[in-house]
Amino acid sequence: MKQYLAASISILGLFLTTCCQAITLADLQQQFSKNEIVRADFSQDRYINGLPDSLHSTGKMILSQKLGLWWQQLTPFEMILKMNQQRMEQNIADQKPQIITAETQPQLFQFNHLLTAIFTADRKLLEDNFDVTLSEQNRQWTLLLKPKLAPLSKIFQQITLSGEVYLQKIIIDDMQNDKTVISFSNHRTTPLNKNEQLLFK
Repeated sequence: MKQYLAASISILGLFLTTCCQAITLADLQQQFSKNEIVRADFSQDRYINGLPDSLHSTGKMILSQKLGLWWQQLTPFEMILKMNQQRMEQNIADQKPQIITAETQPQLFQFNHLLTAIFTADRKLLEDNFDVTLSEQNRQWTLLLKPKLAPLSKIFQQITLSGEVYLQKIIIDDMQNDKTVISFSNHRTTPLNKNEQLLFK
């Protein structure tokens, strides 16, 4: 389950936002919904207690408000994650795809819906599940989420999102004192071409 949670949390990096003066959660919610398509490249470093070096990975992602998420890790090995409101599917090399639905793993599927609230900056759901702190300095905004309830409160200490024109970084601090840092770059918002549409099938 933790493997899927880590992969799903990584998906928080998908959203494009615009900074404005005295930014509020309502402002973020409005900005997050402006683009039908958001693409970005990512690099991820996991810092695990006991390991001298971080676990580094890179890849790219596409977020479609209608079709869901397509997340492709390219290094150190290829992994593809697809997620929408009905299911999550993870593919690694020649292994059999792993599929999660509300029927097979209801708790994790519920977590999927909570991620949607984060993606859309849904004020009510975020404030129901997190202590939320939103600040801005030198045109850089920071959204700090501290889980209130289990299972989130048993897994994560806090999740920090930051950006300016785009969401640029996510820092995940878990209850084992490990840290994951995800950085995003090269954001694009043009419509999907035919080949990209097929990725969601």
